[in-house]
Amino acid sequence: MNTPARIACLVTLAVLLSACAVPRIIVHEDPLTPADRLRLGLAYEQEGKDDLAEQEYRRALSGEPLAHLALANLLFRQERFGEAEKSYDRAVRALPDDPEPRNNLAWLLLTQSRDLGKAERLAEEAVALAQDPAIKAACENTLASVRAARAAKSGG
Repeated sequence: MNTPARIACLVTLAVLLSACAVPRIIVHEDPLTPADRLRLGLAYEQEGKDDLAEQEYRRALSGEPLAHLALANLLFRQERFGEAEKSYDRAVRALPDDPEPRNNLAWLLLTQSRDLGKAERLAEEAVALAQDPAIKAACENTLASVRAARAAKSGG
């Protein structure tokens, strides 16, 4: 084979091989922050789009502690009590100074008539943490309801 033909073959081979190159993987960053995802989830929930709200809350979990509480509240409202309880437990850990996850978990346990000792402890913690008078009153109401249920269950 002569030199010009050999060069043409090599160029053709190089073009064909370059078309078979390893593809580049392009990773696009999510333009929305976890806080944005939480706000979007809240908007979806207000519009009655619970499936989309849940999806956004779950996307926000890694960087937005309030997403645990929002997800738990949604699951509780949907009567998905087991999932809601787990989410409230996570919210309690993620929001150590917030009375709401404790109060809501205590209320969930009360509505299920189970683990009322834990419910009372959580409600007491919520009352102690509550600074806002309206929130404190709600937590005190939960605590009184749990104590009444415990008294009724023990027969006194």
